[in-house]
Amino acid sequence: MTPEAGGCDAGAVSNEPSHSASRHLALDVADYDAQIRRLVPYYGDLLREGVAVMKALAPPAPRVLDLGGGTGALAEAVLEALPEATVTVLDVDPEMLAVARGRLARFGGRAVFVAGRFTDALPLSDVVVSSLALHHVPDIAQKTAIFRAVNEVLYDDGLFLNLDATMSADPALTALAYDHWLREMGARGVGEAEARGYFAAWAEEDTYLPLADELAALRAAGFPHPECFWRRGPATAYGARKID
Repeated sequence: MTPEAGGCDAGAVSNEPSHSASRHLALDVADYDAQIRRLVPYYGDLLREGVAVMKALAPPAPRVLDLGGGTGALAEAVLEALPEATVTVLDVDPEMLAVARGRLARFGGRAVFVAGRFTDALPLSDVVVSSLALHHVPDIAQKTAIFRAVNEVLYDDGLFLNLDATMSADPALTALAYDHWLREMGARGVGEAEARGYFAAWAEEDTYLPLADELAALRAAGFPHPECFWRRGPATAYGARKID
């Protein structure tokens, strides 16, 4: 799936400084926001649902960290919906960060930009969010380590929220999810052959884990009550609060 851009640990392709979302997607960064809506089912819904969870659970004037913030689409939605929030956009792709800087310039000092990777030291935050970036983490052990690092930088009662694609441990249900994805792409003018070509290309860098495994990884990382907040087809909003 298309990432917002970002990285994981040094053993993963997407965490290298040379990682480029434009190369991964075979499209110009300027076209990213239009294309993602063709290629990712319910992308707009996913952002809206994620922001709704943040509005309900985040403290006043939250300090938000956007992991793999890409073009700043999620950060923009957060800054618009939570007028007292500040957002730090962290991304490894300089092209994406440049787009995000332009997009979020109207928010002034409420938007901060950091070139970095998920395994770099993260700032203390009230909320950590990520959109279509963590599927670059190739296995559950690495993802658990990232979740643990997130837990460590969250203030008490802080929120972690991941907006991404998840699948099932049941191959038949995973096949249904891909069929759903194909139908949604087809409704947006992407033919089946083209769509399957994208799936094959993305498989070189992307890993869509079962939702049950993601939630178990959150629990292992120190989040006692992980939750799926919203799901439709492969699009999933899940996360947890930090509770000591």
